[in-house]
Order: sequence, then structure tokens, then C-alpha cells
Amino acid sequence: MADKVRVWLNSGIINTGADAINIVNNIVQAPPPVPATTVQAPARVLRLRSTRAAAGLFVGREKEHAALAKALRRRSGGIALVLTGLGGIGKSTLAVRYALAQVGRRNPIWWIDAEDPAQIDFGLEALARQLYPEGSPERPVEWARQWLASHQGWLLILDNVTRPSEVAELIGSLPGGRFLVTSRQGVGWEGIATPIRLGVLSAGDAVKMLDRRVSDRGLLDGGEELCGALGGLPLAIEMAGHYIAQNQVSARTYLRRLSGDGAVLDWTHAGGDLDRTVARTWQVTLDRIAARHGPLPGRILGILAWLAPDDIPTSLLPDEDEYEAAVGHLAAYGLVTRSGDVLSVHRLVQAVSKVPGSRHLAGHTLRTAWTDGPEPADRLAPHFAAFVAAGGLAELDDTSADLAVAYARTVSRQEGVAFLEKTMAGHEGSGHPALLSMRTTLALLRMPLDPLDVTIGAFERLVADKQRVLGPGALDTLETRLELGGLYARRGEHRRAFAHYRQLATDAERALGRNHSLTLQTKWDLAEAYLDADQTWRASHTIMVLVLWFTVLTGLEETRGRDDETTRQIGLTILKYVSTLALHEDPGTRRILRLVGAAERIRRRLKRLDGGA
Repeated sequence: MADKVRVWLNSGIINTGADAINIVNNIVQAPPPVPATTVQAPARVLRLRSTRAAAGLFVGREKEHAALAKALRRRSGGIALVLTGLGGIGKSTLAVRYALAQVGRRNPIWWIDAEDPAQIDFGLEALARQLYPEGSPERPVEWARQWLASHQGWLLILDNVTRPSEVAELIGSLPGGRFLVTSRQGVGWEGIATPIRLGVLSAGDAVKMLDRRVSDRGLLDGGEELCGALGGLPLAIEMAGHYIAQNQVSARTYLRRLSGDGAVLDWTHAGGDLDRTVARTWQVTLDRIAARHGPLPGRILGILAWLAPDDIPTSLLPDEDEYEAAVGHLAAYGLVTRSGDVLSVHRLVQAVSKVPGSRHLAGHTLRTAWTDGPEPADRLAPHFAAFVAAGGLAELDDTSADLAVAYARTVSRQEGVAFLEKTMAGHEGSGHPALLSMRTTLALLRMPLDPLDVTIGAFERLVADKQRVLGPGALDTLETRLELGGLYARRGEHRRAFAHYRQLATDAERALGRNHSLTLQTKWDLAEAYLDADQTWRASHTIMVLVLWFTVLTGLEETRGRDDETTRQIGLTILKYVSTLALHEDPGTRRILRLVGAAERIRRRLKRLDGGA
């Protein structure tokens, strides 16, 4: 068949004889590979993520740019720098800015999307084809690495590296050029690249950046406030500029929508990258952290989302190794900043982290810190205020009620009253049990401010509502009844107070036990009411006082022990009273002492409580 081979060429069809095979072999056989070491780069090999026009919108970063240029200016030896920081902080933009400044000084300048090893190989393969356009190396990735290893003066930008380990070998094996890396991970670069951490833009640069993206000056009303709310985050400012320009709304309108449900943080402009929004940029990081380290870092971020963005004590979180590690993971990816025992979090990270369920966790965390934690109230106050401003108390539950009560008891009486009245507005009549604890605290705070009759009315309503909602035997109900008994005694309604205390003592003993602290307190308060009401030494009242006091003393000895300080103080009180009785010579008093026991025997028993004095 050799004499019938037909070879197709651009000029037409040529019929040949036996020499056709040689012609075909010459055509299909690839030329021998050219060693990478002998190939010189074509002039101005440049590949970047964005254009000079986009780079023209760049503002600020003068110090960072200068530090970057100085570090990469060294004449010999491989140098690698890594720009780290929060997603959207402008790492890639600064890398583009630096690369454009190096055109004419370095060649090639090659941008590689480096989110995973496969993308890095793809970028190296594209570089090989650009360096050697005449042919196609059989193994282009290996050929590109050989070329980089044998030449100098090049700059590779590895953008958005996920883990330092994925580029460590590449950087370490190519000492002849320069590497500029961007990564959200700020740790683990030791021995690989020198990190430069980027922060947010200054207030002035943030406003300038917004100005450059909105040509209509009339739409920039409220621009400074907006940039402040966006926390100087370049990506957020860029997307806000696109939104304002495309939708022809003012910066103030955007700010109002940002303060609403925050949906504008997941908006992108026409023709823009759907994944390049503030919310989705950080969601990628959160998903990555969750995949590698579980859900705890995300839960912690949800708690922090409800607090003030700065000066967050780490003591708010449980002192456990897993929490320490989770905070470390968040800090490694720039989602939080840690300085000693203090955390900070960008306000927009907070905005996108308020997921369902996080409010309750944040409220529980604050309540625990407020009631049992080591931090002073004045340090926790800004975080409580942020929680309230974010709507943390809008939904009524036990956690929010306990937190509101704890706060109201810490501030001044007037502040506490005003705060509780505002917090409870709209919830009156809901019947929610959590509302009862706030009402109780409000009534206690208002007690010195209101007439006694008003206070008694408030407590009578509270008792009725607690009996209906919580039940007559609930501790909270019994405590409020105890407070009401004291109010009756203060108003001089002695008979009513006696009857109230006697019934309460019976109910408390039935519900809580005869030696429960509330049962004993009720009996002690009843004795005090008898004393306050009786100034004529009526024998029946004195006997009741002594019986009640000895009942309380016995209960304390059984529950706390004879050496307990409270037991001793109660015993001393009784001793002084009995000693006063013994001084009286009237027949009524002697009869009282015979009824309750010989005075000398009582003294001997009570002296033991006074250490034998």
C-alpha cells in the first residue's frame, strides 16, 4: 500500500510513491526537545491577574509596597515573601501593583493561581509554553522548573496559597529568582517565605478608594460613615463602589442597607465574579477551616459576632485546650487577631457570622462571664452594649433575661430601671417565664423610688403571676412571697405579715424541706416580725420568737455545722436576747424561761457557739 499513500498538505494533495513514508515521518515526528537551560526568555513575558487600568484604582499601602520592594531587591539568592491577611484585605491587589512596577526589571513576571497543587502545575505548564513557543516540551511542568532553576531575574506570583507546605518544595528548589506569595494563612511560613501581614486601609485611604470607584460625586453623601462601617476592608469598599455606581444609590443608602440584613455583602456587579463578594470570600475560608478542624472555630466566630469588635477577653471562652486550638485556627487564617489574652475581629466578619443559633451562644457566654467570670463589669460593658444593639435581647428567653438582670444589677439604680423598662417594652403580657425575673429585678430596683403601696402592689401581682406560671412551690415564687412579707411588716400590717409568714413557712417546708435556707429564713423573718410588733413583752410573742429562733439554730447546726460562721452569729443573737430576758424579775418573764428551759442551761449551750467566752 506504500505506493498509494496520500499526504495532505496545505497546498493540496500530493500523490507519491515509496518516499511517502519518509515525508510523513518528517512531518509527524516532533523535533528533538530543546534543553530548558539553553532557552532565553522572550522579551516582556508578563501574565497578571488584572490590568494596568485596574491597578490605577489602587490607593494607599505605601509602607507595605516599600517594604516589599526593599526585601525583594537583594541581588543574589532566592527570596520569597508572603503577603498574609484577612480575605479581601488586598493581598492580590498589592501583588499586582508590585509586579507592574517590576516590568522592565524582571522577566518573566508570571502569575499563577495557586489554590491547590494542580493549579500550580497548570500555571507552570502555561509558563513553559510561553517561554518556548516554537515547540511543546514533552513534560512542560518539569521543563518550566528546569528553566527557572537555570535562570535568574524572574518573578513568580503564587496567589491564594492554601497551605505553606504545598509550595515549600517549589520555592526551596528554585533559588535563582523571586517568589511573591499571597495567602490567608498567616502561620507556618518559617523557612519558606518571610511574611508581611496586611491590615485594613486608613480612614483617609478608604474614602479615597471609594471616591475613585464612584464618578458621580452626588452619590458619595455619607461616604466617610460608610467606609467606617466597612472597617477599611478594600474588597468591601470596592463592592460598595460598584453597588453605588450601578444602582445609582447614595453611600448613605448603602449604609442603611448594610445595617439591615447585610445582604449587600453578598452582591456582585454586572459582569463581576460571582464568588468575589465579601460574604463568599470569607465563607470559603470558614468552609476550609471546618473541613480541617471541625465546627468549633465557626461556633466561636458566631459568638464573637455579637460582641464589640475589639478588646474581647479570651476569658469569655472556656479555658479548654480545644477552644485554645480553635482560636488559633481562626487567627491563622486572619479571621481574628490575637494579642496576648485579647481578641479582635473585623466588624464585617461579624456581620456574616451571625448565623442561626449564635445569638443564644453569645448570650450564654456573656451571662456566664458577667455572673461568674473574672473580668470586671466595666470591661464587659461594651460587649453587652454591642449584644443589645445587635438585637441580642429582642428574643425573650431565659438566657437573655438572666443577662439583662445581671447587667441591671451592676449599673446604677436609675440606669438599671431605665434599661429593664426599655428591654421589657413589647413583652408585657406575653406570660413568658423569663419576663418574670426581669419584673422582679425591676420591682426591687424601684423599691426605694416608689411609694410603699406601689411596691406592694407590684409584688402582689408578681406573686400571683409566678404562682400561675411557675407554680406555688417553685423557689422563685416562694422567694417573692418572702419579699412581700417583709413589705407587709414595713407597712405595719402585723397581723397580715404574721399570717403571710406562717403560711409561707408551711408551704416552703412542704416544697423545699424543713432545713432549706428559704424555710429557715422565713421562720427567722417571722420571729423578727413578732419582735417588731410587740413592744409590751407579751409572753405569747416572746415564746414564739424563742421557738422560731431555736428551730432556725437547730436547722443551721444540722446543715452547716456548729462551727459555721452563720450558725455562730445566729447563736450569739439568741444568747444576747435570752441574757436580756434573764435580767427581768417579773413573773411573766420567769414563766417564759421555765417554758423554754432553764436560763443557765440555755447559756451553757449557746456559750459553746461563742468559743467558750
